[in-house]
Amino acid sequence: MEIDLSTRHFGICRTLPLGLIVALAGAGAGCSSSAGAHLSYDSGVGGPVTGALDNHCMGVDPIIVSQASCHPAASDAGVAEPDAAAGDDAAAPEPEAPVLYNAEGDDDDCKYHVKIMVTAAKQGQNATIQVTVTYLTDGKPVTGASIDVEAYLADNDTHVLPNGTKTTEKSGTGIYTLAPVKFDASGRWVFRFHFFHSCSDSAEDSPHGHAAFFIDVAP
Repeated sequence: MEIDLSTRHFGICRTLPLGLIVALAGAGAGCSSSAGAHLSYDSGVGGPVTGALDNHCMGVDPIIVSQASCHPAASDAGVAEPDAAAGDDAAAPEPEAPVLYNAEGDDDDCKYHVKIMVTAAKQGQNATIQVTVTYLTDGKPVTGASIDVEAYLADNDTHVLPNGTKTTEKSGTGIYTLAPVKFDASGRWVFRFHFFHSCSDSAEDSPHGHAAFFIDVAP
């Protein structure tokens, strides 16, 4: 079973009380499948967590990414910049992206739109997470993003996935698969994705970006 809680499908149903949703369904009015999917944790199935819609990039001009800013050139003095010398963000710790609800949203810098799909997430079972990344500027797929993943319990960031994750990309599509994802504890998890993680984050138009989502895991 796959759960896709796309924000495009919530509509008015996400604001209605459960009793009213049931009544509407009985009357044939119904809500989208995504509106009911957030109740699946109670039915023994985990997935993205329904909550406030992500709108932090509304009214903001998306950043046009430049691959040339991945590894900034040496300064005019001929000395490599700190990020370039270290190969990553050595100058200062990068700020953490806010954790998003639902199954899609924009990265922290308004470069990418990110959408996730999760197979039924249950403790002790292998799950698969599919991540689709597109450019906010034109909607085209983001390829070669070399996604690095952090995953930990929301209330205990020292409790991380025991087996790590392997990322594979479906060539040319901007679709990335994380598998196997084996949860050793139920509850609310945070999945933090780092796109082009080997790039410096010093330049505004660097491909480096981050997005994070809550995922509930059923016992």
